[in-house]
Amino acid sequence: MNHRYGIAFRSCIAIAFCLTICFLGIPVVFAGEGYGTHVPIGAEDFMAGALPPGGTKVFINYFQLYNPNKLKDNAGRNQSVPGLGKLDAKTDVVANCFRFIDVTKIKLLGGDLIWDIIVPVVYQHTNLSAGPADLAIGNKTGLGDVEGGVGISWHPSPTFHNILALHAVAPTGSYQKGDDVNIGRNYWSFNPLWLATYIGGKDSPLPGFEVSAKFMYWVNTTNTATHYTSGQEFSIDYLIGQHFGKTWSFGANGNFYYQLTKDKEHGHTALDPFSGKKTGVQGRSLSIGPALQYNFPNQGCLTAKYQFEVDAHNRPLGNLFWLKLVWPF
Repeated sequence: MNHRYGIAFRSCIAIAFCLTICFLGIPVVFAGEGYGTHVPIGAEDFMAGALPPGGTKVFINYFQLYNPNKLKDNAGRNQSVPGLGKLDAKTDVVANCFRFIDVTKIKLLGGDLIWDIIVPVVYQHTNLSAGPADLAIGNKTGLGDVEGGVGISWHPSPTFHNILALHAVAPTGSYQKGDDVNIGRNYWSFNPLWLATYIGGKDSPLPGFEVSAKFMYWVNTTNTATHYTSGQEFSIDYLIGQHFGKTWSFGANGNFYYQLTKDKEHGHTALDPFSGKKTGVQGRSLSIGPALQYNFPNQGCLTAKYQFEVDAHNRPLGNLFWLKLVWPF
């Protein structure tokens, strides 16, 4: 393992096998299938593709606040309801995820075999109205959809690290057909993903300069309660940043999300739940914002970031705050 690793790990590696972040279990606001997803939006950041050496175990705690106040339609405009006017969408999501990662000493294909499990606890309040009509109102607190997976991490050079993994999300969260708010999604999701990090060494043209990304492809099973199948999805978390010595790191971080195939209901193209049009409710979004990381003197780190969603189609639009603690043992 190269010397950068000891620094990177103490510096907080943002343990990339986070691959599918904790918020897999976070319900996507508004609870409607056409506007929801298991995809964690913007979860990964610094050192996303770098993991510590074999024989290391890590606890990670993710905390997220998400307060979208708009819902965008198929054209990216504010959603409206025929006969009632513009939709007033207010939602508050507070989530905390507990993650355990084991970087084993088992060698496979030249890398370290890794596995992890993510357990989210979520509070969600939603209030949707249009004109004089209340369309949905409610709140729930409880266990979200649990995620886990296996993968391999490689370190081809002191400046480049990457991880290949497969994750699955189980429908463990609370779900009841017809409820205005559901924490769970009531279907399985499978996610092959690849994470990569480049970080300039001391002899590089830009020492401490970092570019990291997490590439995800999502395949969803059918919600058996509603016979609804969410389309396949592609998502990228990205970070461009700079490390200042061993203590501080700063960068720009965000996410690009694009749904590749249409949602299906009873085998047919899904209707937009508000307009009634047969759109397939294909979502897309883009976010960006600042990320700041503090590395504790001996081990572990704390990362804070704020992401502005600057574009959305068939999705809520708002801002996200993240606080992430990484602690190796």
